[in-house]
Amino acid sequence: MARSTSRQRFFFNLGALAAAVLLMMAAVAFGPGAVKGVGLGIGVAACVISLSFIAALVHHRRLEGDPELRVFGHILGLWSILAGAMASVAIWEIVGAVAFDPSVSRWLTLANGLIIAALACVGLVAHEICTERVVHVLEVVERPPQDRA
Repeated sequence: MARSTSRQRFFFNLGALAAAVLLMMAAVAFGPGAVKGVGLGIGVAACVISLSFIAALVHHRRLEGDPELRVFGHILGLWSILAGAMASVAIWEIVGAVAFDPSVSRWLTLANGLIIAALACVGLVAHEICTERVVHVLEVVERPPQDRA
């Protein structure tokens, strides 16, 4: 269970980094109308994936090595905070693509791409330095000596 969750965290952060690169490239390379469409599509996809990752984390048991933060007496898992922050930025990307003028939306898309890239890099670094509890069992069995003939 812990191994598949570790893979999910890794690919979630790697996918977020790829989405951030797409957002930044779109903001620089495309026209304002195209940036609006790309931002809306990536924002909706990122929101759905982030919320489904948060839902998976709700049913995940935290192990001893998982990083966590204490805020006002509450313990919050780092992975939940990162996924929630990415979902918030994705929702802001959707709002920016729909509500603002295309020239303003272009700069919001660039800023959102930079924020998601920073969050994804934090997630990838935290994934690499996180120590998870791994249980190894070693059983030593003594065998009677065999007679050599």
